[in-house]
Amino acid sequence: MKIQPRDVDPLVSYRGQVPADWLDYNGHMNVAYYMHVFCHGTDGFLEFSGADQNYRAQTGCSTFVVENHVNYMRELRLGAKMRVETRLLGFDRKKLSYHHTLFHDTEGYLAATSEWISVHVDLKQRQSCPMPDFLLKNLEEILEIQKKKPLPLNIGRSIMSWA
Repeated sequence: MKIQPRDVDPLVSYRGQVPADWLDYNGHMNVAYYMHVFCHGTDGFLEFSGADQNYRAQTGCSTFVVENHVNYMRELRLGAKMRVETRLLGFDRKKLSYHHTLFHDTEGYLAATSEWISVHVDLKQRQSCPMPDFLLKNLEEILEIQKKKPLPLNIGRSIMSWA
């Protein structure tokens, strides 16, 4: 697959709309559904890069999330249209790091960000394993195009402790 700049700048990995059953008692999207949206973004990103359902069936491999961090900026309310853009930050033969940015799709404001690390896994052995060359090539093409843009917000943040 030859990745085109128009496909990954930005790479829109999910679009949706906030339904009523995702609202909490404050009248905005519950934090659990932000994670749900980011999971859809991860799936969209992986499918785009070549690690889709056919890949899993043919190779017996997939990815497992091992860490993520979410930062909330503005609320999303009932009916809000949303868009997730995904940025590949880096990868090696067994793991990848990427960042999701969640926007209100019609008003354009930044609602939340989330940084993720995933490992490539053999589903039978349930342990990490190297990605095949074609998948690494796809990731390299994505990274090469996306690295020309400034890094997104909140990369490498941690939660401060008062202990």
